[in-house]
Amino acid sequence: MSKLNKQDRKRARQREKKSFRQAMEKELREHKSSFIVFYTLRLLVIVIFVRQLFNGGYESAFYCALAYLLLYVPSWIQVKFHIELPPALEITVLCFIYAAEVLGEVNAFYVVVPHWDTMLHTLNGFLAAAVGFAMVVLLNDDERLTF
Repeated sequence: MSKLNKQDRKRARQREKKSFRQAMEKELREHKSSFIVFYTLRLLVIVIFVRQLFNGGYESAFYCALAYLLLYVPSWIQVKFHIELPPALEITVLCFIYAAEVLGEVNAFYVVVPHWDTMLHTLNGFLAAAVGFAMVVLLNDDERLTF
């Protein structure tokens, strides 16, 4: 019985990985601009991660790893909840993650650039409002829900 459950879970994980890959490929075909930004930022994070490892900046390397994972959050939300985020909103979220984690923490923009923290907090307020409005629009467009 236990072996059967393990096999079922393994098959379910494989199906989920396959569906995530298929959803990412669909996203690439439909929204090239957000996908270009996604891959560019991901490449930059990897380069900075390797640079930090060579320099011995293990805390900064951790922030890069965290940013790398966070860059997948918008895509994961779209796949998991079967919603379609507007490309402009997705690009803004990706750039915010990069600005906060990689530029702010790893490259010390919080210390070097005056008012970097204030700018990000202000942008975060607008971003939260945009996400809220986008969610209302997405929920209104879904025929299964009345909102």
